[in-house]
Amino acid sequence: MIKFLTPTFHSLGTQMPQMINLFESDVLTDWIDYNGHMNDAYYVVAFSKAIDAFMVHIGLNEDFRSEHQVSIYTLQSMVQYLKEVMEGEPIIIKGQLLESDNKKLRLYMTMYHGKANDELATMETLLLHMNMELHRAAPFLPTTATLVESMQDSHNALEAPMNAGKGISLKRK
Repeated sequence: MIKFLTPTFHSLGTQMPQMINLFESDVLTDWIDYNGHMNDAYYVVAFSKAIDAFMVHIGLNEDFRSEHQVSIYTLQSMVQYLKEVMEGEPIIIKGQLLESDNKKLRLYMTMYHGKANDELATMETLLLHMNMELHRAAPFLPTTATLVESMQDSHNALEAPMNAGKGISLKRK
């Protein structure tokens, strides 16, 4: 069963900053490939669902997007597959806002095993706020900007993930 996690983010206050819970699901039968584990494409599907939940955390729920004709587009993503996961196993995705400006977000998400808490995969993604009427990038509306700034302030206190910002290359001697 797929579960979208409802927003629980609050400004820093007296709480310790932490990653945001974004998505929970058991690995579905349709997500299994010919090797008997979760297909690489379905890791991305799960991360995409987590981005949808992240949008709700920053106030961009379906009603707000429709009313104001705004949305988020993905510009770039980097996935790192760390451990295989099998059918029926529980997964949880948590997110950390690494950077933001008036219309872009750099989000780092980690997929964990729901019981063992092992890191299964990570996805770093660059997101762009869009005006859907113009199909152009646009600054966040004030409500969204306030939520993004509050989250960014909190997440700045978190340690940066070790693999954040790394590209792909073959190691040469």
